Amino acid sequence: MVALPTARAPQLGTDGRYLLTPSLKPRPTLEVVRARLGDSPVAGLLIEWPVSFPDRIRTVVTRSGTRRRYIVPCFRYGDIEAHGEAAEEEAAFIVLDACPGIEFQEQPCKFTFQWCGETCQHIPDLLVASRERCEFWECKRAEEAGHFWIRKRSERLRGLLAPLHVGYRVVSGLELFAGCYLDNAKRLRRFAKHLASLSNEAEARAQLDRNGALSFQQLAGKFRGASAEDDLMAMIYGGDLLTSLAVKLTRQSQLYLSSNDGRLPWVWQLFDQDRS
Repeated sequence: MVALPTARAPQLGTDGRYLLTPSLKPRPTLEVVRARLGDSPVAGLLIEWPVSFPDRIRTVVTRSGTRRRYIVPCFRYGDIEAHGEAAEEEAAFIVLDACPGIEFQEQPCKFTFQWCGETCQHIPDLLVASRERCEFWECKRAEEAGHFWIRKRSERLRGLLAPLHVGYRVVSGLELFAGCYLDNAKRLRRFAKHLASLSNEAEARAQLDRNGALSFQQLAGKFRGASAEDDLMAMIYGGDLLTSLAVKLTRQSQLYLSSNDGRLPWVWQLFDQDRS
């Protein structure tokens, strides 16, 4: 296997944490989910949303605290930051930001619900949505994900949200770190700011329309200019080209057009038995 190109990481602020020029873009799928759920979608569940959505329901504390904070710059819907308190949340931010067709918001709302005869409150780690599927995620270490009370709480919330066709999932580190999804996502995000040549984009469509699928190396060989491989990486990040990200992305990886594929956004493959 031959390593693929690595672009320079997008520019961060002077302290390496904060983005210089936030430029938010609409996340319409999340807006649709917010409108569908409202404030009191089902009996026994109250949902409190931030004043401005999409946004965090919990204010980020910037001063040093007792717990480590993970801050991930995200680029697909503008230059924004995702904040978490665990390595599993950080991994989820990276994977989600790398996946075309996915919108997400960390700490999106607060649930108030009845459980075991008591009134409980809970803030999910993520709201994840595509056009076909929507779920709240709670990211946990593998040893925590199977804890009795975490499983029972997730079952209760799953049951409350089911009438609105919205899922609730405990996502473990075993799922987030499985296969090569995370490593591939990290590499693809380095090309988030790279603008592929219009002529190379047109050539890729023509070649794949004609051949159905070509290897990364074969398709790059059809391009003109020195940025052929960078252009392909940017096109995969942008969703114009698809490949299997369950295995390491190499020059031998098979590429095909997204219009020829009927599968859901690849991030949902994390939970499918068939990861091909």
